[in-house]
Amino acid sequence: MSIDVLGISCYYHDSAATLVRDGEIIAAVQEERFTRRKHDPGFPDNAINYCLEEGEIDPNELSAVVFYDNPLQTFDRIVKSLLHAAPNGVDQWLKAAPTWLGLKLMVQQTIHERLDPDVKVLFSDHHMSHAASAFYPSPYSDAAVITMDGVGEWA
Repeated sequence: MSIDVLGISCYYHDSAATLVRDGEIIAAVQEERFTRRKHDPGFPDNAINYCLEEGEIDPNELSAVVFYDNPLQTFDRIVKSLLHAAPNGVDQWLKAAPTWLGLKLMVQQTIHERLDPDVKVLFSDHHMSHAASAFYPSPYSDAAVITMDGVGEWA
């Protein structure tokens, strides 16, 4: 029996999905390819459907769905950073709060609603997701990977 893992990213920019079977990439695509909305941040329904079709697999057959980030850790960082910098940044928080409270913290529920209520949902460290996307498709069996990014959990 194969191990089929669906990786998804969404609610920031460039939403995407990737299906990995037994460590091999079967399909990977950004949501914008279907919606024609550049840097589409929405839930990648179309990208997910494409990956599942390419892999000839139903959502209930997935071994797991992995989200590229740990929303609770990221939320913790944002709140602590906001408190540290207060009152600066309050305007930015007020703009971002609806997305965080309405989408990002509820991503596990959304995955269960849109794919399968029983699928295992895992959360990855944001920077490990970047590192893995560089390392695993490379021809190297051993390498050092450095990531530098504008967001994530904690550095």
